[in-house]
Amino acid sequence: MDIGNIATAQLFTKLITGNPNTEKINYLQTASQELKDRLPMLDVIGERAYELRKFFNGIPTGQHFLILPERIEDRIQMYLYTKLLSEIDKVSLQTTDLEKIASYLYDHYEVRTFNGDERLNIGVFDRKKRVCRFCGRSMPDVKFTQKAHAISESLGNKGLVCREECDECNARFNQTIEQDITRLLQFFLILKGIKGKNGNPTLQGDGISIKNDPSSQATLGRSTLVLKVPTMPDTHDPQEIVQHFSGSFAGFSSVKYIPQNIYKCFCKYVLSVIDSKFLPYFKGTIDWINEAPTHHRLPPVWHYTVPNSTDSPYLIVMQRKHKHKNFPYCWAILSIAGDQYLFIIPFCSLDKYKFVGNSRVEFFHQWLKNAMPNINLQPMKLHGIAPTSLKINANFNISPDCVEGRDYYFIKPQKPSK
Repeated sequence: MDIGNIATAQLFTKLITGNPNTEKINYLQTASQELKDRLPMLDVIGERAYELRKFFNGIPTGQHFLILPERIEDRIQMYLYTKLLSEIDKVSLQTTDLEKIASYLYDHYEVRTFNGDERLNIGVFDRKKRVCRFCGRSMPDVKFTQKAHAISESLGNKGLVCREECDECNARFNQTIEQDITRLLQFFLILKGIKGKNGNPTLQGDGISIKNDPSSQATLGRSTLVLKVPTMPDTHDPQEIVQHFSGSFAGFSSVKYIPQNIYKCFCKYVLSVIDSKFLPYFKGTIDWINEAPTHHRLPPVWHYTVPNSTDSPYLIVMQRKHKHKNFPYCWAILSIAGDQYLFIIPFCSLDKYKFVGNSRVEFFHQWLKNAMPNINLQPMKLHGIAPTSLKINANFNISPDCVEGRDYYFIKPQKPSK
């Protein structure tokens, strides 16, 4: 069922929970009689209703079923959970495409998921025995007094901490590659209301700023997006305002980032969470992360979105089980502010190929499409080393149901009195 638009998503939510405004649907559901009594509401979607009603009616009343989004780890977990539920409900598990997909991936890779909502300290507890993953030094040459987040705290990670990152490397990354990834993604973090190290961030440009103000949460049940601009059209017509602001945002040309630093930061997150026994395979990757911006041929990074994805950052790491080097040894999926970034970890000594040529990239891309047939992977070029100005394309909408003074406000600065 396609729930890519708001109306259909609300219909589906009301069907499953009975409440169209519920923000989260639990993975595990029961085919209750109440749910089946709600099935006639599907008739508004036309011919698709027949198949959906047939599907839900085909589940014995009281039996469990699963609802998961289209992320690759959810497909894997669906297969594993389905096997478990088949044992709980004492029903046979039929071979499905999902089983083939999960088996297809697990035949090649060990898969681990790291969630920014979890409290997980990675690495050696005793500071005296720690070795920095990124410079190879230990005490007393370096200190380990600062909390080094495995995924940048500015992206919403509060729980994943890497104990094996020294204070010097932590400070260096904070001022270089992690600054760049924050600049690139700040707008989306603000829209999602994701707090960083210093609370709610503000994206500041030339005479323009955007921030998420949570002060209205207590009274309105939602935060407020505050947009300050140097010029405004002389109107209060909401559609004219929307048209004025939708499209390409000017004013952020002074906000710059280095594209390759984004790729470096993605890979740094992976090397912060994997077992340290694997780090020798990634010496070339670590050298690349540490070096000054240098031209390299790199694999593409693929971007995609999935509906109902969690806003909390998470990282899924795949490490190859076997020696068949047609596949990259390690690749990962990073989710930030609900968007997913899929990337290969380059410069690994266990890789025969660099996965930069058209044939190798296409081989891996086709393999991914087999594993995730409904995902639209869009390649990103993150090999550049020149500072790049931030570009934001956004479409705003003010619903006809919204009322000025209640749902949105236009505030003009007061002229100073003479």
